Amino acid sequence: MTKITDEQRAMLCLKSSLPPPDCYQSIKEIRQNPNQQCFEDDPFVAAWNFNVTKDMLTIPARVIPMPDVICNKECKVTHKQGTKRGVWNHSKTKFYKPTDFPLVWALINLSSSMDREACKAFYDELSHVAFERGIQCPVPLIYEQYDVQTYSKEQIIDELREMMEQNADCKFFIVILPKDKAIRDPIYGDIKELVR
Repeated sequence: MTKITDEQRAMLCLKSSLPPPDCYQSIKEIRQNPNQQCFEDDPFVAAWNFNVTKDMLTIPARVIPMPDVICNKECKVTHKQGTKRGVWNHSKTKFYKPTDFPLVWALINLSSSMDREACKAFYDELSHVAFERGIQCPVPLIYEQYDVQTYSKEQIIDELREMMEQNADCKFFIVILPKDKAIRDPIYGDIKELVR
């Protein structure tokens, strides 16, 4: 038995997580159309001796209040602040007990549109934002750059595997992926599989 791919998992989630009104409408259409019901013909329903009614079950519900989020001693997000639900703007807030970046980590550049200087600028911005939130972000000790136009996907994965074997203490990676979706998606899946 093979595992499903990331793309298949995403499609399954998309198809199985309909918004409640759409889900309700879909069930309602099946319940009102005798040609779609055929529950008694289903071998699983018969084997388990189920009885399926065409009426939907109505259960009372309630809206759960928003929790209070404590970022630190000075910053607390509460439902009383009147902010738009689900939208908080605390971009300069330090976290209460943040976890620092590890001392040994790797920045892997697979993007042909970013050179080493652009990656350094990315790291500078990342470390600045991390510092504002109370997170220590040391310079990555490992920097690797691969041109996805020159290297095959298999060569890149082999190089990364070798790099991981040589640096067993490196357990954290940031990978800058190519813009091209046709290249990005397959290599993302392979890298994810590699670091599991």
